[in-house]
Amino acid sequence: MKFANMAAFEESKDDMNIWIFFSQSSTTIFLHEYSASLHLIMIIVLSISWASKRHEAPILENSKPMLKNTYLYYLSALICCLGLSSCDLLLCMLNYLSGYRHGWSDLKRAAQVDLAFRTLTWFVITAYLHTQFFNSREHRFPILVRVWFAFYFLMSCAYLIIHLGLYSKHSSLSSLLWVSDVVSIIVVLLFCYLGLFGKGQKDENLHLLEPLLKNSFSRNNGDNRQGLSVGGESVTPYANANLISFFTFAWMGPLLALGYEKTLDLEDVPQLANCDSANVVFSHFRKKLEFDGNDGQVTTFKLVKALILSTWKEILWTALLSIIWTLVSYVGPYLIDTFIQYLNSPHQLKYKGYVLVYIFFLSKLINCLSERHLFFQLRKMAIRVRAVLFSIIYRKGLMLSSQSKQVHTSGENTNLMSVDVERIGFFCWYMHDIWRVPVQIVLALLILYKSLGLASLAAIVATMILMLANVPIVKLQEKFQEELMDSKDRRMKVTSEAIRNMRILKLQGWEMKFLAKIIELRNFESRWLKKLLYTSAISAFVYLSAPMFVSMVTFWFCILMGIPLESGKILSALATFEILQEPIYTLPDTISMVVQTKVSLNRVASFLCLDDLCLNIVQKLRRDDTNVTVEIVKGNFSWDLHSPNLTLKDLNFQVYHGMRVAVCGSVGSGKSSLLSCILGEVPKVSGSIKLNGTKAYVAQVPWIQSGKIVDNILFGKEMDKEKYEMILEACSLKKDLELFAFGDQTIIGERGINLSGGQKQRIQIARALYYDADIYLLDDPFSAVDAHTGTHLFKECLLGILGSKTVLYVTHQVEFLPSADLILVMRDGRITQAGKYAEILSSGTDFIKLVGAHEKALVDFNYVKHETMDNLINGEEDGIILGNENSIQDDEERELKNNETEKLVEPEGQLAQEEKREKGGISLSVYWNYVTSAYKGGFVPLILLAQILFQLFLIVSSYWMVLSTPVSKDMKPDVKGSTLIFVFFALILGSSLCVLIRSMLVVTAGYKTATMFFNKMHMCIFRAPMSFFDSTPSGRILNRASIDQSAIDTTIPHQFEEVLISIIGFLGTIAVMSQVAWQMLIVFIPMTVACIWYQALDRCQLGDEVRKKEGKLDSIVTENGDNWSMGQRQLACLGRVLLKRSKVLVLDEATASVDIATDYLIQQTLRQHFSRSTVITIAHRITSILDVDMVLLLDNGLVLEYDSPAKLLDIKSSSFAKLVKEYTQRCSS
Repeated sequence: MKFANMAAFEESKDDMNIWIFFSQSSTTIFLHEYSASLHLIMIIVLSISWASKRHEAPILENSKPMLKNTYLYYLSALICCLGLSSCDLLLCMLNYLSGYRHGWSDLKRAAQVDLAFRTLTWFVITAYLHTQFFNSREHRFPILVRVWFAFYFLMSCAYLIIHLGLYSKHSSLSSLLWVSDVVSIIVVLLFCYLGLFGKGQKDENLHLLEPLLKNSFSRNNGDNRQGLSVGGESVTPYANANLISFFTFAWMGPLLALGYEKTLDLEDVPQLANCDSANVVFSHFRKKLEFDGNDGQVTTFKLVKALILSTWKEILWTALLSIIWTLVSYVGPYLIDTFIQYLNSPHQLKYKGYVLVYIFFLSKLINCLSERHLFFQLRKMAIRVRAVLFSIIYRKGLMLSSQSKQVHTSGENTNLMSVDVERIGFFCWYMHDIWRVPVQIVLALLILYKSLGLASLAAIVATMILMLANVPIVKLQEKFQEELMDSKDRRMKVTSEAIRNMRILKLQGWEMKFLAKIIELRNFESRWLKKLLYTSAISAFVYLSAPMFVSMVTFWFCILMGIPLESGKILSALATFEILQEPIYTLPDTISMVVQTKVSLNRVASFLCLDDLCLNIVQKLRRDDTNVTVEIVKGNFSWDLHSPNLTLKDLNFQVYHGMRVAVCGSVGSGKSSLLSCILGEVPKVSGSIKLNGTKAYVAQVPWIQSGKIVDNILFGKEMDKEKYEMILEACSLKKDLELFAFGDQTIIGERGINLSGGQKQRIQIARALYYDADIYLLDDPFSAVDAHTGTHLFKECLLGILGSKTVLYVTHQVEFLPSADLILVMRDGRITQAGKYAEILSSGTDFIKLVGAHEKALVDFNYVKHETMDNLINGEEDGIILGNENSIQDDEERELKNNETEKLVEPEGQLAQEEKREKGGISLSVYWNYVTSAYKGGFVPLILLAQILFQLFLIVSSYWMVLSTPVSKDMKPDVKGSTLIFVFFALILGSSLCVLIRSMLVVTAGYKTATMFFNKMHMCIFRAPMSFFDSTPSGRILNRASIDQSAIDTTIPHQFEEVLISIIGFLGTIAVMSQVAWQMLIVFIPMTVACIWYQALDRCQLGDEVRKKEGKLDSIVTENGDNWSMGQRQLACLGRVLLKRSKVLVLDEATASVDIATDYLIQQTLRQHFSRSTVITIAHRITSILDVDMVLLLDNGLVLEYDSPAKLLDIKSSSFAKLVKEYTQRCSS
């Protein structure tokens, strides 16, 4: 009996040795066949690439000569390639002699084919490199060869490891294998150095080799790699890529190679093809949207339909790629059981294994290509969708009516474009999941049914349970996301207001209070952020635990039903569960994305449905029919059509060609609204308004674009040098431009921050003059300039260049009224008087009040000695209405003398600088600072430990199921079914807990880091000097507080988690492969401040205006205070000053936009309530500074005079005396 047992044992041992020998021999044969296949593919690809390049006509005249160091690198590479080819040829000959003498085995045949293809491949590479380096003068290794170097290195290392593993199992290997492995690794290390890291040293005199003239022809034709050239700009090679280049993304090679050599600039990136440009794409989309209906109302359905019709080709192409990707991803799970059965059966046809391996390889290759192209096309489609939505939203924003602007702020527009449009574009990634996820589930269940039979029903039930478990999580995420976006809207609104008005906040000392308010809003936002992040962590836990849960339920059902478990079926099931993981997680996520996208589409559609400016408010008259330029008959207009109070009432007047019409009246009387009415921006209630000719408008608040001064003046029109110079002279801009180091090429900061108010006003007047319109509408154009400049502008612009034009100008300065052909006096939205200066002065009370207030202000000159004033007035011999030419000439001579001094202190650089961009690789210290910001990095080792344990449990659970089950149904299992499932359940539970712990730790650390970054960033911003805000566009700062902060809140922690999962998963895969040879992640709380207002409002002359409003102090103030006049806004700012009672008060043109009567009352209030305060007043009105203690007169940034007004007036030659004299003469007239 004992002898029989020993005999049986020896027999089984012999069988095992035979099986081991067979498996090891098969492994070696497979490696040879695999290597031969890869070398054959390389030969084919290289030949096609070579042939396509030879068809191109290289222009060698423009090529650079090869440098000495570069030549040595290429020569070394050629010698290595040729040497490796010779070595493989020698090994091939030795293997042939061995086979000839001792017979040909399958192993020797496979080795012979492998060595033959290796020899041929390296010879072809040698010839290819020789052609590239010495014929076309290439200065870098082709991307194809560099990729092959890296891949060949990895393959050689893998082969050596596998051969060592076989040797460790007492398998005898041919000496040819060891020689081939060692030589390959040594040579390929040199390849990696030469091809990937060896660039050669740059020759210091390399720039001497460059052509002196680099025109667009040489750029576009000297290097055919960048594709075609259109209009002097290179077009992306993608537009004309051949089939091989398209499928392998080889068209990206030149750009990647250039990026490897230097940091890419915008000029290095080729232009899009015309069919992909935003202009063409938007035009196509707009036609589809307008074709769907002419009622002007854009519904969500119409918007979606237009988007689909605009991208239907991309949708079909990506659908095809999705089908291919889905089908080939199931080839492996479907055939893995067959492959295991083949390995375990000695009587199978030997070529069946090769066929299976090639099917696995081909399916994976197709899977990778289809997946990459699918993602590329989806991204491309998402960009097209974003482009058309950006365009239509921007276009709609330009056409909104005033009432629509009141209900839809610019902050909401920002969110619409930065959040909603992004979300709609991101939906492209989920679009095909709507049908693909059910298909994936069905295919997975069919494979499970093939392997496990009825146990697949358990898999169906487990899958449905997980999907249902995801539903409440998705709903919670949707709710938290909504609340988070609402609270973020509130925070960004306050942040935007604070950033854009930082100068006022810093002057008032309010920046820390606003920072505290923003921090409070952020804290409330953080509550929703925290809920969203922890919900996402639970969702990630469900996602990663899904395959383990489904596999546990399925295997338990198999044990319960007596279904035999075999290692092949278990491997097939585990692979299927891994694929099933994505649809289980994706389906609820897809449903959530559909809901979110629908919300965003509804928001965009509702915005597109807002009322536009009514284009038929103003009727156009034919130029030849009448001499009337502007005519309003029985006109009634209102900014709010639902309000019973009209803005403008009973307007009736005519303006003829060439007339100068002055509009005056007290603050809030409707002067600016009258000009807006003529522009067609105020909704019409009744009556008619007619215009004859083109219009140009100069706003009360200067509108300046960020850009060059010359561009702000030309505004898209062609340069007419003579006309341009004349307008600069008329607007007194020449001397201002001489003070700038870059002249009219100076870049204006955001909102003209580096210009004074007067300079901005004169630039927009120059822009209007250059437009050469028929009708000019000027809204208080002289309020922001001093008396000299105001006189010059009135004479040179209104009476000079615009002498033959129709001009309507609003003004509070009475001295400019006598020159008007028609004066319109307004009060409470009505024209109370109309006529020439002398006529209305004697016919009504409203105009007399304005003039009387002006004269009363002049009486305050009595504190100046009458003798001094008389001398100043009588000393003028040739006084004229518009001022003293000699005075202006003297000042101009003085300014010319100061120009040189001013230029010395002018900074040589532009104020508005481009955003700094880091170059080169990102330092590891950046990542380290991020991961160690929260809790000093204390969570990092815990997160690593949790992920390592998860990976370990996952590997052990798979090992346990495979090794504890029989290879075939004929063999008895070594472990009981209950023990098998119990251990498997324990391992799965451990891995699931590790996932949960890791996700929670990542979320906690990420949230803490985001909070710290937010607080530090905002503290730095609010403590920054004003020079930072002067030179940094507010949009750049707001991007940091919105998009970048959102990335730190949610995206970056998730990306770090994914990197960690990938790295540890990769290491785990390597560990497994080393054992099995070759198998392969604010509801806004209102802050109310109790203040005593009504006294303050009365003192700043706003009490009556507020009392008229229905909501009194709770009345709505729209964005930028647009529902108040400019003067009323200034008065409201004065109200703040009266409430604060500061020790130091700075008034910067605080009453420039109010009438003289109101200005007089304000000055009295300030004298009364700030008698003990230091008041610094910047003003162009002489009457505003009559009772000051000291006058500081500046010119070109230099202090010219500083003394009391009386002393300066005693000095007849003083600049202040000349200014007062000119103002007095102008007013006396």
